[in-house]
Amino acid sequence: MKKMRLENVQMKDDLWVTAMDKNLRFLLDMQADRVLAGFRRSAAIETNVPPYGGWEDSLIAGHAVGHYFSALAMAICVLRGKLSEDKDNEVVSTDLKLLEEKADVIVSGLLACQKKVGNGFLSAATIQDPDNIEIQFDSLEGKAQAQNWVPWYALHKVLQGLIDLWIYSDTKGAKECALDLAEWVSDRALSWSDEIRKQVLSVEYGGVNDSLYQLYRLTGNEKYKKAAGKFDEPELYSELLSFKNRLRGVHANATIPKLIGYLAGREEDNDEKVKTAKRFWDLVVSKHTYATGGIGDMEHFFDDGMLDASRTQCNAESCVCYNMMKFSQTLFMLTSDVKYLDYIDKTLWNAKLGSVGPSGGYTYFNPMATGYYRLYSPEKPEDNPFWCCVGTALEDFAKVADQIYYQEDDDVIIAQWISSDLKMENGGKLELRVDYETGKLTCRSDANVTVKLRVPRWLQNRASILPDEQDFLSWTMDPSSPKELSFDMEMHILELPDNDSVLGFSYGPFVLCVPLGNEKWGISAGAGIQVVAPAWKVVFDAAVKSDITYGRTQKAVLDREFLNLPEGETLDSFKKNFRKYIKPLGNTSFRLTGMQDFRGEKIDLELSPYYRTGNERYGIYWMCNG
Repeated sequence: MKKMRLENVQMKDDLWVTAMDKNLRFLLDMQADRVLAGFRRSAAIETNVPPYGGWEDSLIAGHAVGHYFSALAMAICVLRGKLSEDKDNEVVSTDLKLLEEKADVIVSGLLACQKKVGNGFLSAATIQDPDNIEIQFDSLEGKAQAQNWVPWYALHKVLQGLIDLWIYSDTKGAKECALDLAEWVSDRALSWSDEIRKQVLSVEYGGVNDSLYQLYRLTGNEKYKKAAGKFDEPELYSELLSFKNRLRGVHANATIPKLIGYLAGREEDNDEKVKTAKRFWDLVVSKHTYATGGIGDMEHFFDDGMLDASRTQCNAESCVCYNMMKFSQTLFMLTSDVKYLDYIDKTLWNAKLGSVGPSGGYTYFNPMATGYYRLYSPEKPEDNPFWCCVGTALEDFAKVADQIYYQEDDDVIIAQWISSDLKMENGGKLELRVDYETGKLTCRSDANVTVKLRVPRWLQNRASILPDEQDFLSWTMDPSSPKELSFDMEMHILELPDNDSVLGFSYGPFVLCVPLGNEKWGISAGAGIQVVAPAWKVVFDAAVKSDITYGRTQKAVLDREFLNLPEGETLDSFKKNFRKYIKPLGNTSFRLTGMQDFRGEKIDLELSPYYRTGNERYGIYWMCNG
């Protein structure tokens, strides 16, 4: 099984088109000379402009612009596909030309930096020693005294970005630049003793092994495969899966890429690496994942199953969803198991779509505690802190189309219900249109092709479409007769394993929440290096301020979060009968009736899709008393 080529998929869903357009504006606003400034500084090449600010002017610099390289390549790929369908579109033509010019300038500039340095090395990090621009790496190996901040992580983003500029946009020089950097990486990794290797891998390194395994498959060079193996940690993976709660306190975004990279080194489709990756995925999704697809608190895993106990303003780092979707996609292509698509489905429509601001910008944390809101980075590059989550968002919103279609033999698999067009390998065109308001799905094709459509479990009328033991509806498209489905979406109760009285609601793929206004807006507390989170929790007319320390959060609970169930309902009966208290308002919004607040006074609550509450506080989960 393989993904359909990115340039052959064009998004037609208004929500996703709008989000991707915001992202494209950011990519276009990035100035190539500022992107190159840190690399030129390291290579002692004169630059007349400063690097971008925040994390891109620090010891971790290069990490976000590495993702920018990937996003740039993917956006070029998408626009080329769009222009091939609409050759007279002047806006697309202009945007594409600007992106291609940026890519050419950047790769040419990086090649010049490599030539000046002389060994393939690239770094944008602030300089601690002009005579040793590799000092962070030496420091990790115990060969020098210097500060370091995950240098291998930052380098991985640059290396992967160059690979993507080679593969997706075929930018001139990207292949040579990527391979020169890979030579430096490989030579360094292959020189490690076991002791040095253990020390280096104790610090976050992203997915260096993933990139090197990709290069091995692209080139056949065994050196890259051997170097990739130096970043594999089978002893760690076994330990993480060996007993309950071993993930507690483990950095989620540092760990998931390790499994992605390990999986990339598989020799067969069901070898030990695949089995390990599947077990790890099952643990994370079953014990550490909220209804939105978000994971963790303050970047870390918590005790297995302790999701209610861990709800704060610092949940669900956006980067983690980026990596879990990559992980899930790879496992689906290996196993054909629909559960991996189910995770991507809920994450796309909730965590990911909610992570781009109403006017642009991207989230770092996405609170699961009631009464907080999402903070978005500034909309323009010149004002941006360039957190890790800004970098992953740039890439995610450039490649949304990557998640919808797959090919298995001659069959087209439709994995996600997102309106889009697919240019098929036989030259034909497949059109998918999904209207969630009217409950209509239409699929058209101008060529004969067998289609396998994932039929989600959130459909109310699923049994009338497909037998319960099956996951895909299969048919052969007839160009003269489109396939049409009428569907009804199911309303579901959301629960948390560590507190059965905490409830929420979803409708189809959409997690619902109660909008809670914007009182005490914009008052934030530090939650890391140049990272902030909302300081105040506000639920109706009550508020509390919580302190935050990196690596530790405080859960705050207000009495307004407690709801009394309708008269005569117990917790168990309400979970069975709740639908009779839900009244549709239109536009996938609802009113929850029959409830009482903590005082015993009647209260009706509006329920709106989580992704739609970018300008408000919200509450997904509520504590309900029978």
